[in-house]
Amino acid sequence: MPARSQRLEFSLGAALPDAALRLFFALWPPPPLRARIAQHTLLWRFAPPARPTVPDKLHLTVLFMDGVPKARLQDVVDLGAKIACKAQPFTLRLDHAEIWPQGGLAHLAPSDVPEELAELRVALARAAEKAGIPCDVRPFKPHVTLARGAQGSLAPDGFAPIPWHAADLCLVRSVLGTGRYAVLARWTL
Repeated sequence: MPARSQRLEFSLGAALPDAALRLFFALWPPPPLRARIAQHTLLWRFAPPARPTVPDKLHLTVLFMDGVPKARLQDVVDLGAKIACKAQPFTLRLDHAEIWPQGGLAHLAPSDVPEELAELRVALARAAEKAGIPCDVRPFKPHVTLARGAQGSLAPDGFAPIPWHAADLCLVRSVLGTGRYAVLARWTL
């Protein structure tokens, strides 16, 4: 297997609180794709109290980890690097628009989950579990959240599928109650 380049960005910032961290591994769309997904939201008819996702926050969560002790952050970074260097890039088609009744989450999803994405999720979850990192064990339903609180909103009847060539994996920190995300690390698949 030919060697692939791996790019790693890592930034903790000056002041991480001592509290446990909310982290997730995600696919983060490049700016042109993010703009296309944001344009897609104009096809929706959002009803109050829907809160559309800010375009800079559009992403697809691969594995959510809540309650990660700050002291374990480097372990999570190492785990992501190890899994990402073995993963292959892939293409998914965002071709399904839906609102989940529980929580009113409006989202775009692939009708068919690429095998490489499913394998990436499994590898990350197994590695996190083996390392004792708390992670979400619910069934994987890959999606891009377009709005929260969208009960009563209407998804578009039809639209052109949005292809996404996923070529990198990010580790992201979510700051509960602020709506802020910070990309801590990024690796090329």
